[in-house]
Amino acid sequence: MIRSLCGEVLSVTETSVILDVGGLGFDVFCSRGALSLCSPGERVRLTAYLQISEAAVAMFGFANETEREIFLKITGIKGIGGRTGMTILSVLSADEIVRAVSLSDVNAFMRVPGVGRKTAERICFELKNSLSKEFISAIPAGASASASRVVDTVGDALRSLGFGQGDVVAALSVVRAALGEDFDKLDEERLLKAALKELQRR
Repeated sequence: MIRSLCGEVLSVTETSVILDVGGLGFDVFCSRGALSLCSPGERVRLTAYLQISEAAVAMFGFANETEREIFLKITGIKGIGGRTGMTILSVLSADEIVRAVSLSDVNAFMRVPGVGRKTAERICFELKNSLSKEFISAIPAGASASASRVVDTVGDALRSLGFGQGDVVAALSVVRAALGEDFDKLDEERLLKAALKELQRR
């Protein structure tokens, strides 16, 4: 079983990287955390998971083992495949997923393209049963709720300005990846300005 990949980053897109590992080019679908580690021309080591199904073979890359564990638990939910699992991890960080589950914050998962209310409710319910209590209790719930409300408010504001859901999610993801932990400290005004700046580049 492939557990990690180490090599030179050849190219980076919004959802994946091409990684040269010993002369072989791997197309790796990446979480937001993994993408933040990758820059063209630099070497990187990514935690990895190779998914083989009747439909396709896909390689997924993560920033750490925690992301990989959460991905496997998400894709263990009936009806949720690897692409959807990685889309969730491209919109929400591992900490944000755990926080959303601990708070039963269905709206957090509904920010993910393609995830409706029923699917979001199922994710919250099933992950709360499968994630360890220690994992969930390590997350400060108060900060999560505040950050989630800020993102929801800004997302609504951007959509009211005419931006599509896909563009809004992509812009917020870029801002989140650039700021890291400081993202959760932004208020609505600063997050809106940062997201608009990113949207104007597109």
